[in-house]
Amino acid sequence: MLGIETATDVLSVGIVMDNKFVAERSVSGKKLHSVRLIPFIKNVLADAALTLKDLDGIAVSNGPGSFTGIRLGVVTARTLAQVLDLPVVGISTLLALAAPLLTGGIPVCALIVSRRDEVYAGVYQAAGEVPSAVVPAFAAAPADAAHRLQSFQKVILTGEGAHTFRKTFEDTLGSRSLFAPETAHPQGTVIAGLGLIKLTSAGGSGYSELLPEYFRPPAITGGSYRDG
Repeated sequence: MLGIETATDVLSVGIVMDNKFVAERSVSGKKLHSVRLIPFIKNVLADAALTLKDLDGIAVSNGPGSFTGIRLGVVTARTLAQVLDLPVVGISTLLALAAPLLTGGIPVCALIVSRRDEVYAGVYQAAGEVPSAVVPAFAAAPADAAHRLQSFQKVILTGEGAHTFRKTFEDTLGSRSLFAPETAHPQGTVIAGLGLIKLTSAGGSGYSELLPEYFRPPAITGGSYRDG
């Protein structure tokens, strides 16, 4: 399973097989995504001693995040799925960010900075193989997002939004807020792993069914919009 992440400042491409990490490459720098995505896919396949014909499916983070980045990842995943006749799975960027931290029973709030001085946020909790959304993804001002977390006794905050607006969350939540390391980012292998679970349990989609998921209307068309 190939996993593609282009929705944030970190480009990450990874491969998992039989629920095991196989290969991953990541680099920070949003302006590099369009230049490095295809070489990264070739490189992780080479690292894994695989070819495109060995893939069973493709998973991609389809939002929220950068409009341009999401579009790049989704278009690339759709094109590969069409050419290779493979199923494709869209994975929430927020879920991919939260999933690696869902090991201690504490809910995890993933936060991505929006260009509109807002954050995209969602709270997740471990629930068997597939994490569940305790608070569905939404877009809001940082102070409003912090108030939505007040019902939690403890909550782990992760992502660029958590650290950019750390003081806002600390002022509102106090010692109930725990912060993941600033290096945490959505990883290609995590997206591939979540995609494999989704593909196994619910099946994938055809390439034409995969759409970016924007929370605010962008200056482009062709996606589905959800306003938090």
